[in-house]
This record gives sequence, structure tokens and C-alpha cells, in this order.
Amino acid sequence: MKPFKYILILVLSLGAFNSCLVDQSTRYDQNDDGVNLVTFENLSANYSVEANGDEYERFVQVKLVGPTSMFMTGDINVTVSVDPSSTAVEGTHFILNNPAFTLTEADNYLALLSVTILTEGNAQPDEDSPEYESYVAPIMVLSITATGDPNVSGTGKLGRYTLAYAPPNIYAGDYDVELYYFHPTAGGTYPTEPYGGIRYSEKTLVALTARKCETSFAIWKENLCQITVKADNSIEFQVADTWPYDLLPGDPNNASNVSYFDPVTRQIHLFYYYVGTDGPEIFWETLTPKL
Repeated sequence: MKPFKYILILVLSLGAFNSCLVDQSTRYDQNDDGVNLVTFENLSANYSVEANGDEYERFVQVKLVGPTSMFMTGDINVTVSVDPSSTAVEGTHFILNNPAFTLTEADNYLALLSVTILTEGNAQPDEDSPEYESYVAPIMVLSITATGDPNVSGTGKLGRYTLAYAPPNIYAGDYDVELYYFHPTAGGTYPTEPYGGIRYSEKTLVALTARKCETSFAIWKENLCQITVKADNSIEFQVADTWPYDLLPGDPNNASNVSYFDPVTRQIHLFYYYVGTDGPEIFWETLTPKL
């Protein structure tokens, strides 16, 4: 009787063990049969262009991903559409040049969606306008559908691409610089003999907005400052937060020295100072645009 009982237990144990193996194999096979997806390589990006009336071509990469994508051989037909949530308007802000295309094995199931960004009439508001503070760059929102294989579908995730229209900035560019630096104790005599003599250099003003540019500060190339030319040709001048002193406009010894932009010569005249440990350190800086 005992031998029969042991044999029965052994048979039941083998059956249970075999059932476990079958269940695990089934789940693994189901994972292999999961849906492959056509998706954007990057679901978000910032496309910065100068709103000067030109058109710019940009590309969005599309690819096939999924558990069995490496075994596929057939073509996949892809259509990219503008999602209703898009604040960028097709035909006004952009054009999809090839909204329908094919992913093929020969191209490793990769393709490029060509987008033309339109800038005519799309510049952000001027800093002096009341609309400037509330301006939000338009966002191009795209969706994907895919056909050609029952085991492939378009991703349910949307691509969101900001069209950052940088306004034309007539003050940006390369300049010759003439700088007077008056130090209270290091040498020289205000206002005829600047400390270290008249300093000549070159600077490049990089556009941040239609009126604001960024460049190196005074004689310190490792520090940055921002120059904003106002509508009345007055200038707002500020240095980065990393500068240890408060920067002040003008010249404490001469109230007539005020920063301004000369629309005739296109020169930028800067007068500013800060109070160091030995007293006011004064700067006169003239930026002349290179031809």
C-alpha cells in the first residue's frame, strides 16, 4: 500500500511541475506577440527660428519599436496628423511636407518627417507692447497612425514641438569696443587718464529678444551682461547675478553721462559703475558696429 501511495504522490508532483512550465511558456509567448509601435524619436523639442519672414525646414524622426520589431520585413504605412490640441496652426505657423510616408526594412524602419516652419507675421510681440508679457509660443502637436501589419499601430503619445520665434534684433552682431575704466586707487586720473589706458577690444552681442542682447561684461570675459535698447533709444544695462557688486547706471561724477543708443552712428554708449571696496569703479564703454 505504501509503495502505491508514493507512486501516486510522484505522479501528481510531476503533473503540477509540468503545469507550471506550460503556464510560464504561454505567458512568455504572449509577451513576444505584443504590439509594435510607430513613434516619434523625441516626443518634445524646441525649434528656435528668427522670425524674419524666411521659411526654415526642420525634421522629426519617426521609428518603429516593439518586442518583435527586429523580426519584421513588411512595409509600414505611416500618417502624421495635426492634433486638435495644437496651438500652432498648419498653413500659418508650419507645413507638414510629407505627412504620409513608408517605414521599410531597408531603412531600418526609420524615417524623417519634414516640417517647414513659417515665420512671416509670426514674430513675438515687441517688449514695449502690452501683449509681450502674456505671449506664449505656439506648440505644434502631432499624432501618428500606422497600417500595413496587424501587429503594428501608431503610438498613442503625441509629439509636442514648440515653435520659438525669435524676433529680429538689429542690435545683435560684432562690435569694436573702446572702454575707459576709472579705478579710485589703482592708478589713473578721472576723467582724463583711465586706469590701464584706453582699452580696445571686440565683442559680439547675441540676441535674446528683439531689443535685448547678451555679451561679456566690461573687461571680464568670464562674466556676462545684458544690454536692452528701449524704444526711446535709452538703455537698460544689467550684469549677471554672479557679479558680487550692485551695478548702477550712469556716472556718479557726471550726471550727464547716461547710456544711450545713437540711431545715426549705430553706436551703443554705456555708462555704469559699481562701488567696490575702495570706492566707485566707473566705466565708459562705446560699442561701434563692424561693417
